[in-house]
Amino acid sequence: MRFLRKLNPINSLFGKTFLWFWLAAIMLGVVGAWLAKQTHSDYSIRPLNDNNIHRIEKLVTRIELGAARFPNADLIRLLNRTGQRNKDALLLVAQQSKSFVYGFPKEMMPLKEPFLELMNESQPYMIRTTSGNFYGPFKVRINELNYVLFAGKPRPPNLIRQLIRTNPVALTLSVLFVSGSLCALFVWSLLRPIRQLQKSARQVANGDLTQHLAFASKRGDEIGELGKDFNSMTKRLSQLIGSQKRLVADISHELRSPLARLQLAIGIAQNQQEPLPESIEKQLLRIEKEAQQIDSMIGQVLRLSRLEADVAVEDRQLVSLENCLTELFNDAAFEAQNSGKQLILGDIPELTLNCYPNLLKSAVGNVISNGIKYSSTKVEVSVSNLTTTLQVTVKDDGQGVPDSDLEDMFKPFYRLSASRNRDTGGIGLGLAIVKQAVKVHGGQVIAVNSPEGGLMVTITIPIKE
Repeated sequence: MRFLRKLNPINSLFGKTFLWFWLAAIMLGVVGAWLAKQTHSDYSIRPLNDNNIHRIEKLVTRIELGAARFPNADLIRLLNRTGQRNKDALLLVAQQSKSFVYGFPKEMMPLKEPFLELMNESQPYMIRTTSGNFYGPFKVRINELNYVLFAGKPRPPNLIRQLIRTNPVALTLSVLFVSGSLCALFVWSLLRPIRQLQKSARQVANGDLTQHLAFASKRGDEIGELGKDFNSMTKRLSQLIGSQKRLVADISHELRSPLARLQLAIGIAQNQQEPLPESIEKQLLRIEKEAQQIDSMIGQVLRLSRLEADVAVEDRQLVSLENCLTELFNDAAFEAQNSGKQLILGDIPELTLNCYPNLLKSAVGNVISNGIKYSSTKVEVSVSNLTTTLQVTVKDDGQGVPDSDLEDMFKPFYRLSASRNRDTGGIGLGLAIVKQAVKVHGGQVIAVNSPEGGLMVTITIPIKE
C-alpha cells in the first residue's frame, strides 16, 4: 500500500510529472486535430438538382443583360449587385486567363482547385468546401469574353483560418505562447517550493534556526515530504542547541559556588598567623591565579549565554559616544604602552547614541585588546559617523588570519592557530561576545585581512534616535 501511495499521481512528484506530460500530449493532440479540421482543404463535388439550375440560369441572364446595358461597368460591382437580390455570392473565372473575379470579399474566398477543375464541364455541379457551398459552372459571355459563373453561399472565415491566411506568424506565436505558459506554470510549481527551501537553508546556515517552511510542507508530493523533514530538522536542531546553551550556562553557574569556596580557602590559608614555607606560598599563589582565571572564564561563559539567549544584561541608554569611549581608549593606550606597541586613536565624533553602554565598551574593548595582543608594532583605531550607522575599525599590523577562519573566529571556543592559545590569555570567547554584543545592537562585525598586512575588524552599529 505504501508503494502504491507513492505511485499515486496526486502524491508523487514523478506521478505529477507523468500526469502533466500526458495532459500536455492530449492537449497538443486536441489542438492539432482542431487546427487540422479548421484548415482542412478537402472538398466534394455532387450533381446539382434542377431547381438550383433554373435559379442560376436566371442569374446568368441578368449578368449578360447588365453587361450589355453597361459595357463599361466594373465586373465586381456587377456581380455584387446581381447577387444581392437573391443573397448569392457570384464568382467568375475567365476561360482563357483563368483569372478569378469575386463578387464578395476576398477574405471569404474559397479554394480555387475545384473551380478550375470544373470550368470546362458542360454539366453544373454542387461544390461543398470548408468555405461554403457553390454551384456551377455556367457559361457567361461578357464584352466578347467567355467566363464561367459559379454561385453559392460562402461562410465567413473563422478566426483560425483568417489568421492562417492573413497572419500565420501571429497564429504560431499564439500557440507557442499558450504552450510556453503551461510549461512555465508547471516549472514554477516545482521551483517555488525549491527556492523557498533554498532560502531557508541559507538562513539556517547563518544561524537562524527559527525557519519554517509553510508552503512547501503543505504539498502532497516528495517536495512536501522534504519540507516537513526540513521543519523537523530545524526544530530538533533548535532544541539541541538550546539545550546545549542551557547546559553550559547551568554548569558555569554551578561552578561559581565551589570556586568561591576555593578562593575563600586560599585566602584563609594565606592569612595564617604562622608564616608558611616558601614552596607552599608559591603553590597557593599559583592556585589563586588559576582560580581567578577560572572565575574569569565562567564569567565570560555566563555573559555569552545571556547574550545568546537574548536576556537583557542592562537597559538602553542615551549616552555621549565620547564619554562612553574615552575611558576605554585611555585604558587601551596604557595596555599598548605596557606591551611595547603603538596605539593610534582617531577622533571620536560628537554623537549621542541610544545603546547598551557596557556592551558597546565590551565589544570595542575586546577587539582593541585582540589587536594589541596580536599586532607586531602598532594598532590603528578609527570611529566614524556615517549618518545612519556608527563604524568602529580596528586595524593591526600582525600576521593576519587565514581566509578560511575569518568567519569561524567569532564562534565560541574557536582558536585560529598555535599562536592564539591559552598562553596569550584567551579561551576563544572574546570575539564571540563581541559578535553577540554587536548583534544585540542590531549591527554586524566583519573581519578581513588588510592588503597591507594584518587584520582589520569593523564594527557597524545603526544609529537609533
